Amino acid sequence: MKKNTIHFGLLGALLFAGIIQSCKEAKKEATPVTVPEIEKELAFEQRKIVDSAKFWWAHTPADVTGDGIADLLFINNNSAGGYLGYYKGKTETGPWELNIIAEKPVTGGLFAGGDLEANDIDGDGDMDVIAIKHPGEWTDAGATAELFWYENTGSEWKSHTIGTVPDAVKDVSFADFDIDGKMDLAILTFDEHTLSVFRQNNADSWERVQYIQDEVLHEGMAVGNMDNDSYPDIVATGLVYYNPGVDLTKEWRVENLNEMWNNQEGDWSRNGTKTFATDVDKDGRVEIYMAHSERAGYPLVAYKKMNNEWQSRTIKDSIPACHTLQVYDFDLDGDYDVLAGINYGRAINLNKTNFDVSIFLNEGNYSDYKEMVIEKNGIYNGQAIDYDGDGDIDIFRYPNHEATDFYILENTLKQ
Repeated sequence: MKKNTIHFGLLGALLFAGIIQSCKEAKKEATPVTVPEIEKELAFEQRKIVDSAKFWWAHTPADVTGDGIADLLFINNNSAGGYLGYYKGKTETGPWELNIIAEKPVTGGLFAGGDLEANDIDGDGDMDVIAIKHPGEWTDAGATAELFWYENTGSEWKSHTIGTVPDAVKDVSFADFDIDGKMDLAILTFDEHTLSVFRQNNADSWERVQYIQDEVLHEGMAVGNMDNDSYPDIVATGLVYYNPGVDLTKEWRVENLNEMWNNQEGDWSRNGTKTFATDVDKDGRVEIYMAHSERAGYPLVAYKKMNNEWQSRTIKDSIPACHTLQVYDFDLDGDYDVLAGINYGRAINLNKTNFDVSIFLNEGNYSDYKEMVIEKNGIYNGQAIDYDGDGDIDIFRYPNHEATDFYILENTLKQ
């Protein structure tokens, strides 16, 4: 069979030549077209950064060296007291380098706590850290805790005194509660069930402006503006404490999110929560996320205030010993996802065999979530941060409260 042949003739040839010339001119003037990047799926690469951790209940990532890479601050041996230090962060594989901030407090003794926070406490542009003098919760939970903060001068760490609380510290939160430009402090303790608020007058002068005792207070605290009045409020063990404004000594109105978080009875595990607060919809008021840190049979719940009423959304019906709760945009799709994970060391005492660490991926409406299991061997007081400054959120993972290894789960979306 012969191929079809087309005869142009003179007119056709001229037209064809004109088309070719027009295409050449158009090519010269065309705007370059950017080919969209191939969409990557959320995934993490895990690597060990420390192999000698000892009861690291108090740890937090922050860039204290100013090199753009988050370091890992910690108190060693929180069960019986230890030193305050940090491991210098790096993006290369291999163990991180240990640096000691203080072997012991300036008043003697040792450091111990259930939480650790870093912040720019003096407003000079670098990260400082709180420190807690205490013999350790497993040694003497009821002993008085002395509070200090260590100033990062760039060449050394300088100790400043804050005050005292009556017993072992469970949670620490910094916020400028009176909006005077200076960082203030909230401290939650369990043995005496107290919430204290310290106002910073200057680096060496802190005044306790609130001392609240309530038998239901235990563990789980976050801060944020919950009533859209610009002043940070506090949620502790499911109780919302509303900031009165400039005069922090006035009464903080209390509202209960749900009695299931603070009506429990029994042993030390009662009313243990994990709590996180952030403004996911940018309406000026934070949403509150909660789970139980020590017991089984409690849900993972998000709370949003609408028309002066707290509305709840259950993300998962039950997560036992959920000792990690963080809310960030892990998959970079523009909405907030939820990291929640089981403390292996506690869950086995609850006769559990599942120790999943999961990210609940928001489907875009803050009502529907898809669970993505990223690790199956537990996490304790895990924290999320863009540790390497590449634009995605990574995870610091301590498998359980007695682990010796510490890991970073590096988000690969920006690799």
